[in-house]
Amino acid sequence: MKKSYSNFAVADIKALGLNVVNGHLFEQIQPVAPGELLLQLLAAGEGVPLQSEKAKSEMLISPLINAVRLKNPKKMTYFSGYQFNVDEKRGLKGFCDFLISKKYNAIFIESPLLAVVEAKHNQDLLDATPQCIAEMYAAQIFNEREGHPSTFIYGAVTTGYEWLFLRLAGNNVIVDTARYGLKNIPELLGVWQIVIDSFAGSEVGG
Repeated sequence: MKKSYSNFAVADIKALGLNVVNGHLFEQIQPVAPGELLLQLLAAGEGVPLQSEKAKSEMLISPLINAVRLKNPKKMTYFSGYQFNVDEKRGLKGFCDFLISKKYNAIFIESPLLAVVEAKHNQDLLDATPQCIAEMYAAQIFNEREGHPSTFIYGAVTTGYEWLFLRLAGNNVIVDTARYGLKNIPELLGVWQIVIDSFAGSEVGG
């Protein structure tokens, strides 16, 4: 079987030369109140069977990421379910559930990419981190190739209900020791705001 993001394991991450450690990523989280639209969409999803990654992506994850986008006009856009082939020889290829770009008006995937989000159904979030890390590493390479080298790339693995965040800087990956989720939406949105604010500066757009 040819290597792709979906079958990366811990040994494969080490083979890329990446060092992975635990750490606390976010300090002084300022809660962000959810908008009425997000609350309505999440409430509507309560009556829908969410027994697949696709269903959770559509009903839980995409509405939340879109709420972050609407809260931050001209700061980001996101791509859902796109092929992202960066280095096929090293297995850095396949589909990414969500890619988040700073180019707010992009039609195609363009740098600088800020973060990747990997949706999982019932898998333990920690077990899914190798796939997410591989996608983050690919995003870092992509940014460098496109002339927008990034100081760091964020990643998240989520079931839609629970979120685990990661950050890649150079060859070092920090996996957050905390988890966030829909039980405290303002806190989760506050974390996302920190991520977006981390890339504040000159706008990238047409």
